Amino acid sequence: MGSIDEEVITIESLLEQGPELSSLPEVYLRVTELLDDSCATVYEIGEAVQTDPAISTRILTMVNSAYYGMPHRISTISQATALLGRDRIKQILIGSVLVNLFADPEIESFSLKDFWLHSIKTAIIAKQLAIQSGDVSDSDALFIAGLLHDTGSLVLADKVPLLFDRVYHLRRKLGLLAAEREVLGFDHSELGEALMTRWGLPELLVTCTGHHHDSGYNSTYASSVRLVYMANELSHHLPPLDEGEALELLRDIDNWQLAGIKVDQICLACQLAEEQVFDVMESLGMINMVVRGE
Repeated sequence: MGSIDEEVITIESLLEQGPELSSLPEVYLRVTELLDDSCATVYEIGEAVQTDPAISTRILTMVNSAYYGMPHRISTISQATALLGRDRIKQILIGSVLVNLFADPEIESFSLKDFWLHSIKTAIIAKQLAIQSGDVSDSDALFIAGLLHDTGSLVLADKVPLLFDRVYHLRRKLGLLAAEREVLGFDHSELGEALMTRWGLPELLVTCTGHHHDSGYNSTYASSVRLVYMANELSHHLPPLDEGEALELLRDIDNWQLAGIKVDQICLACQLAEEQVFDVMESLGMINMVVRGE
């Protein structure tokens, strides 16, 4: 029997290729259960997180990074939970867990550093647009939606690198989604949506992942999906320096007006992403990746 790259694959068969795709790590499941339990104390949450020293360290590093701008150093998970709230700790936790799940596939058509640069810039832009729009109450959830939106591409590069290479070369002719459907029979958005569902993540994250290329999306969580769509498109470009440059950039983004964002807000969100992206990468333990890639 040939390798998976040589077989006809489906989303379901692909998600059976490794234990990390079956479910999120036990520490994530245990801690999120406590975070959802109003009777659990911040000390119990802290003790559960600290059973995994790597994740505990990464969460504290992120909480104390320039991105969060805390006035005093936070030294314990229980303190971080009390100050930031359970929802934000849950979001930091998934980000901390995610960066450990996949190794660099080391194929010419994929750069793990570039993948995370794009994902984090998308996350920052999505959060900033949410803050400015006023249509989305939980801007931190939009950060995680932006961080996760391309996870399907990461799975493809990791699990079927030869097919990923074929898509990479065909995308220049057909466009990304059409190339994926030609080679695989599905696209990375569908794969990511299925993975988020399998992991039992909130429906908001599932929906934003599955529809982040859908410029006309108008169903459940429409406001959030539109902002993640916008952030994904914007993160591929250098930040516009003024409204004139922003308008020039927006001409190539279908239905950008549906997001309800003003041009000056787009400029600000993009510039903040450019300023903060390496702080966030460092806080997630990616600084060595950046140094190696330079």
